[in-house]
Amino acid sequence: MSSHKRLKSIVQSIAHHAVSGLSFVHPHLGQACEAEALDFIEINVFDNEPCPQRFLHIEPLRLALNALKETFYGLVVSEGFEPKDIESAKLRFEFKCGQLDNYCSVCTASLAVASKTYTSKVNYLGYTEQG
Repeated sequence: MSSHKRLKSIVQSIAHHAVSGLSFVHPHLGQACEAEALDFIEINVFDNEPCPQRFLHIEPLRLALNALKETFYGLVVSEGFEPKDIESAKLRFEFKCGQLDNYCSVCTASLAVASKTYTSKVNYLGYTEQG
């Protein structure tokens, strides 16, 4: 039986890490999205290559998203699960292009286990948002 508390911890931790400076995703992802006129992008951390095809040429972004994937797997293992226990794991980054700098995003992390989905939405200040 899955521990709901531990699964919530994983999804909260990865959302916080994804918007922090420790992930090195920013400003690369924001710049790439702004150049493509995208207000949001969804990253599937379960893909062999989590970097979207359209951004593979941006080496710092590709490396940062792969490191974020490894951090996610580390969180899963540290909470007592195995990657095979997870059905899906996605990160949705939302940007306000032209309004804030490329370090500012909101990340909604979603994690599906045993047909139940856990989500956490964290803004660039580190605050968990409702909804």
